[in-house]
Amino acid sequence: MINLTIDIGNTNVMICLFNKNKIIKATKVNVLNLKKEKYIYFFKNLCLKEKKANVIISSVVPDITKLFIDILKKLKINYFQARNLLKLCKLKTNLQNQKTIGDDRLVNILYAKYLYENSTIIIDFGTATTIDILDKNGIYDGGVITPGIDLSLKSLQKGTAKLPLVNFKKTKTIVGRNTREAIQSGFFWGYISMIEGLVKRIEIEKKSKFEIILTGGNAQYFKNFFQNVIKLDEFFISKGLNYLIDNYLKKFS
Repeated sequence: MINLTIDIGNTNVMICLFNKNKIIKATKVNVLNLKKEKYIYFFKNLCLKEKKANVIISSVVPDITKLFIDILKKLKINYFQARNLLKLCKLKTNLQNQKTIGDDRLVNILYAKYLYENSTIIIDFGTATTIDILDKNGIYDGGVITPGIDLSLKSLQKGTAKLPLVNFKKTKTIVGRNTREAIQSGFFWGYISMIEGLVKRIEIEKKSKFEIILTGGNAQYFKNFFQNVIKLDEFFISKGLNYLIDNYLKKFS
């Protein structure tokens, strides 16, 4: 079965075409570059060609969700929203109100539970950096949200008189020899220290050891920097959406 997944985030939209469990086409676009006409053309050529494709939308941005739904309706392409399928999963949680949790975090946890069953932390380096915990009993126990790397870099530049906007990058040394190097080091090693510290405190609080999944646009920068990482996958949520539609669409219909 051909599935088309649309993951709408605050910074980027990731669109993936799956043939069973394999990604055969992937497109990522910054939300600032979204053009309705471009996506009408894209879906017209892709979805009409793949007439049996199931289309699923996950989103944390209502206005962009509406844009994509309008496009799909105009082209008479059937679609499903992840939130509706997630209701069928009966995911056990310790959350106070699951309705307030973003689709992305729920899909990440659901897919992690399918792959690893329990004792897993998913760290998503997106517009916000989110840390979500699947506990030793396979229950979604909640998580942590911090400002994302790119968002924080922009905030630092906008909130100061002289500090420049710099690109995020790995640095070999911690101590920078100029302002640009100091900022880059502060963010790279600062985020490493933050993640290490939070994981350690989570393990102490939960009296349990966890394996770690890294995902999101900036995840690749942290390869080999954390212990107990079992997967680094930029497409983790897209694969989760593909799993969701493969396993719960029949129950929905």
